[in-house]
Amino acid sequence: MAKQGEAAYAYFLKGYNCSQSVVAAFAPQLGLSEEMALRMSAGFGAGIGRMREVCGAFCGVVTVLSLVYADPADPADKSRMYALVQEAAQLYRARNGGDSIICRELLAKAGAAPSGGTKAEARTAEYYRKRPCPELCRMCADLCAEFIAAHPEGRCGVYKEDV
Repeated sequence: MAKQGEAAYAYFLKGYNCSQSVVAAFAPQLGLSEEMALRMSAGFGAGIGRMREVCGAFCGVVTVLSLVYADPADPADKSRMYALVQEAAQLYRARNGGDSIICRELLAKAGAAPSGGTKAEARTAEYYRKRPCPELCRMCADLCAEFIAAHPEGRCGVYKEDV
């Protein structure tokens, strides 16, 4: 397990959403303040804005990979980024025991009834007991750390491994 996995798990248990938890776990390596990491990923939680679409933890992976690999000076870089994101998605699907990156499907598979709306649920013991989210945050952060280590080529100089 990567230290980022443990950090992501801890952030989720502190009350941050799944995307925030993954991105904040990488803030030191990305040269971001904790506050900036939490702000830039806030809207992606609970399947993007609590719409239960793409898993927020995986959105965190995409955010981190974008910061590490995207070359804003090269408009043609999109295809390379799309390929990296699709590879990471395949790894996530394989690790979560299914073929989904969709929040509502991951919640249903874990037996947690995915609710909608805009109001975040209270973080109670019952909430944590029925949710796979803390473990998915850990899994996504571990996956992201392993992915970055396995793909040193193409990094845009932002990522600092020794932090």
